[in-house]
Amino acid sequence: MTTPYVMRSATERQSVSTVDSSLRLDDLIDSWEHQQDAYVRHRAGRFSVILDAIAYALPEVRSVLDIGAGLGSFSKLILQRFPEVTVTALDYDPALQQLARHKLRDYADRVSIVEADLRDPAWPAALSGSRPDAVVSSTALHWLPTPDLVRLYYLLGDVLDRGGMFFNADHLSHAAGSFLREVGEADDREHQRLSFTRGVADWDSWWATLRESDGFAELIAERDRRFAHSPENRKPTAGLHTEALRCAEFSEVGTLWQRARIHIAEPTRPY
Repeated sequence: MTTPYVMRSATERQSVSTVDSSLRLDDLIDSWEHQQDAYVRHRAGRFSVILDAIAYALPEVRSVLDIGAGLGSFSKLILQRFPEVTVTALDYDPALQQLARHKLRDYADRVSIVEADLRDPAWPAALSGSRPDAVVSSTALHWLPTPDLVRLYYLLGDVLDRGGMFFNADHLSHAAGSFLREVGEADDREHQRLSFTRGVADWDSWWATLRESDGFAELIAERDRRFAHSPENRKPTAGLHTEALRCAEFSEVGTLWQRARIHIAEPTRPY
């Protein structure tokens, strides 16, 4: 009995390789989304609230800046919700930006992936003078050291277009030692425990998998270099953000939606 042997052409082999690579990236992105859902309870709800708020408050919105965009989770939802909007997805993590290019590839004509470090006061220069109608962020700014966060909010006032708005959906702490913080942290731990029991990858496991994936070793090495000496500010309070925005002369600052440690701030700046 003769076993048939089929030799693929170079074009066919390239096609198969491209499909395999795309599927691999899809798996990494899906795993990221599950991991983030594990750490951030009601994550989809916060996205929905901001999308609705933008639709109500800025019916003529045409441009949105997503700061700390990561691999583009929120950017994609904005592009899907608002077909006429262009999005600038800004981040400083080269590995996540590589994944963002794949995740947002179907919107290439409406999205710009921009590299800039929010800790650097010169980061607005990366926008080349463009002024968005809205700026959004989700579970990103709580990592910034307090001085960098305060400076960022001052800079946003100059970045936003006239009448523009800023929405920050973040996972923030209550005051240290308070009952509210204890409840919020207990809720986080239980949700994470259930998620990881179901097989969701935790933060360290996900990054370990990405590090071993083809094409990412150098990107992660560069990521490690960029963030090696960046102190973490993992438990900022909503009050800190509120006061920082007020000091930056935003005209109205408040919590649009909250559950336990989740806050969505909706400030506007006068002109």
